[in-house]
Amino acid sequence: MDSTLVNALKSGRTWLVSRSSDHVFEVQSRPLVSVDLLNRTCSCYQWQLNGFLCAHAATAIQKSGGDLYAHVEPFYYTSKFKDCYAESIYPIPTVEKPLVAMDDLVVLPPICKKPPGRPRKNRIPSRGEKIRRVQCSRCEKYGHNRKTCKEALP
Repeated sequence: MDSTLVNALKSGRTWLVSRSSDHVFEVQSRPLVSVDLLNRTCSCYQWQLNGFLCAHAATAIQKSGGDLYAHVEPFYYTSKFKDCYAESIYPIPTVEKPLVAMDDLVVLPPICKKPPGRPRKNRIPSRGEKIRRVQCSRCEKYGHNRKTCKEALP
């Protein structure tokens, strides 16, 4: 979280900060943002959503000479993280859990049937493609070639 705080300060170092009252600041970024340090709010709403300082709030606190870490929520401190895991964590018993077979957990491919009939032998021509008709060189008729011609010779 320290690196996030440093990145927030880097992004806001060119912004101008003007004091509106003792605890309300106006940060001139794009868009214009107001920061209230007493209520821990910012008009970009990132501070309220994350509970961690946004770039606007960090810049306002730094330019006013305040302590950045005093405005960070306590659950971001490593001491609070260590307190969460200080006591033993016991597993949850399986008394109330439904019995699940291992076969139900395996995801199988979808069932698909082969369509009836023989597969197509000829390809389907594309939309702009012209189909050339076969012409017999012996009888000059279309639909077959010289090898398969069954016409009688004149």
